[in-house]
Amino acid sequence: MEAMAKIFVFLLLCCFCAAGNASYQPCKLSDLDVTQAVMPGPVVGGYREYAVALTNGCVCSQINLKLACPGFNPSVRVYPAGVLSMDREGKLCTLTLNGSAIGIGPENAVMFSYSSRSQISFKPVSSTIVCSDASAPAPAPESS
Repeated sequence: MEAMAKIFVFLLLCCFCAAGNASYQPCKLSDLDVTQAVMPGPVVGGYREYAVALTNGCVCSQINLKLACPGFNPSVRVYPAGVLSMDREGKLCTLTLNGSAIGIGPENAVMFSYSSRSQISFKPVSSTIVCSDASAPAPAPESS
């Protein structure tokens, strides 16, 4: 009986430690997966069509997604129109979902396409995690 009590106290302490760990984040930027494919069809005026899918592998939804998007500029045609907006410095793109969050799993992937002479890299830089009642910014990527 005493052994059971010790195990119970140990588990209870573990729960308090995990709950009190302010640095704990249920999601990471690496949970956001960006895949691209060249769409079939003719190259028109040197422009190819690319399809992009952004999938959230986290257990929580994510909003306010910012992407590094070198090579993207306002002249790049994106469908649906307005899904990406560029910051004033021309370095980050914001995924505009009209306040909607990126849900969990491939069935909730956000998809868009664009026309460009070359493929543009879209790398998640920041997002806000929406998990239960609390929301917190996703942690910054780890330095390599």
